Amino acid sequence: MPRDLPSDVHAVLTQLADEGETAIIAAEFDTARQTVATAETVSRNKLPECDLRSRLLHGCEQVNTALDNDHPDAAAEYLRAMNRRLAAVDDC
Repeated sequence: MPRDLPSDVHAVLTQLADEGETAIIAAEFDTARQTVATAETVSRNKLPECDLRSRLLHGCEQVNTALDNDHPDAAAEYLRAMNRRLAAVDDC
């Protein structure tokens, strides 16, 4: 874990991505949107300007766009991609 990404922030973002995907699979799209909004807020407020922050914010935006366009599978895949990025993070 990089020194710029505290373990609690990493854990919260990973949990939010998991919860968002679970909500989408359960067709609970309002819950998914709330979860993604929280992930966006955490990313904006707790991550420094870096590639990880940019990618996570982009992912949040794409999840919302996919849900707006009735593409829940694409939204879930964006959340899985965000989790893969978090799992692979070695620098912020």
